[in-house]
Amino acid sequence: MTDQMKSPTPLLPAPRHPIPPAPVHPLAAITTVVLDNIFGVFEFVDPLAIIVTSLGVGIIGTISTTLVQRYLAKDSWGASIAKGLVMGIIAGVPFPVTGTAVGVPLLAWAGLHEWVKLPALKGPSAPAADEEIVDAEVKDMPEDRGQ
Repeated sequence: MTDQMKSPTPLLPAPRHPIPPAPVHPLAAITTVVLDNIFGVFEFVDPLAIIVTSLGVGIIGTISTTLVQRYLAKDSWGASIAKGLVMGIIAGVPFPVTGTAVGVPLLAWAGLHEWVKLPALKGPSAPAADEEIVDAEVKDMPEDRGQ
């Protein structure tokens, strides 16, 4: 069928965002912060375990960010892997400050993008659906309807 009815377009435009969306999904930023804080424990327990922990956290950070970006943020595989590598390297740096210094601003950026919205621009006013004017003629009905 080629003549399907189109759904009516909304009369109110969507609100504008003065802040662009964050480059990574908020869940990827939270994951980076959490993985980064794992180093606080291992630096005090065994300083020699930093190398193994750094590689493990970097791999976990890369995989988790890649999957979040691909399936939740709907990025392409290339963009997801690139963002995953960057966030994994940041989380894998053996200092508990690096991932937090990157993850918290990204998380705040994503929150501000959703929180701060400007009102929609006023365009030409269109009549509302219930105020639609229909041109119709009144036809005279015959007086005797099958009597």
